[in-house]
Amino acid sequence: MAGKRYTIECCRAGAIGDVLMTTPAVRALRKRYPEAHIRYVTLNPDLLLNNPDIDEISPVNHPADKKVYFEYPLAKGYPDMPLERHIAHEFAECCGIELESVRGIIRFTDDELSYARSIIRKFNGLPTATIHIRAGWSPYKEWSFDNWQRLVDHFFGRLVFIQIGAKNEPPLKNAVSMVGIMNIRLAAACVSETDIFVGIDSFPNHVAGALAKPAVVLFGSTSPVGSGYPSAVNLWTAETCSPCYRENNAVSVHPKDPCPNEVKCQTGITVEQVIKGLEPLLKRVHKS
Repeated sequence: MAGKRYTIECCRAGAIGDVLMTTPAVRALRKRYPEAHIRYVTLNPDLLLNNPDIDEISPVNHPADKKVYFEYPLAKGYPDMPLERHIAHEFAECCGIELESVRGIIRFTDDELSYARSIIRKFNGLPTATIHIRAGWSPYKEWSFDNWQRLVDHFFGRLVFIQIGAKNEPPLKNAVSMVGIMNIRLAAACVSETDIFVGIDSFPNHVAGALAKPAVVLFGSTSPVGSGYPSAVNLWTAETCSPCYRENNAVSVHPKDPCPNEVKCQTGITVEQVIKGLEPLLKRVHKS
C-alpha cells in the first residue's frame, strides 16, 4: 500500500484580493513540495479555481501535515504602521518562503475568455479599458464619481470603458455598464481581455497585476508599497497620514475613527493626473 501523501493546508478566509495575493506563496510552496497535496481553505475561492498549484479547495479545515495561515503582519504594527513591502511578501513569510515575484496566479477557462471577448468585439477595434470605481471594504479607497465621469467623457470616442462592479454601484455615462451582470471570474476575465485597466486598489487591481496588464490605479487609504504592481501607473499622493488602512467599520476587524483629513489622499488626485497616466498606455495599444 502506498504511503500517505504529505498534505499542506493553506488558510485565508478572504477578502478576494487578499486570497489572490497569497497565490505567489502557494506557487513557492508547490516548488518546494512538488509531490504534496495542497489544500486551500477559504470562503472566497473564485480566483483560485483552476490554479495548477492547488489540489483541493475547501470551506473548512481538515487534518494536514503542515498548516499555513496567511495573515497580515500584526506583529509588525499593522494596521497602525504602514506596510514596508508588498503584502504578497508578508503572506510568503507566513510559510517561511521568499518570493521571486509578487504577481498572483489566475487561470481562466476558454468559456470565460470567450465571454469577455464577445463584449469587446462589439466596438469595431477601438481600444478598451476595464474600469472599477468602488471598493466593498473601504470607501477611503474611492475617488469621486464626478471625477470618474470626467475621465470617461475625456476619452469618449477614443477608448471604450467597460465598467465592472457590484449591482448597487452607479453606472457611468458613456461607459459600457456590466455592473451587477458579471460574476467575479467573468469580471476578472474582462480585465484580462481589455487593453488597459483603470480603477482603485481593489481585487481587479490584483488581477491586473497578476496579468501584468497596463493599468492606472488610484491609491487612497492603502499604498502602492503594499499592493501596487510595476506594470501599473500607481497614483498616490503620499500624504503623511497615508496609508491609514481605514475600512468600513461595519465589516472591519480593525475599526478606526473617520478620516480627520477630508480623505485628501484621494481628493488630492486630479483628473488631469489620471489622464496623463492613461495617455501613454493608450498610445501603446495597437489595433488591427
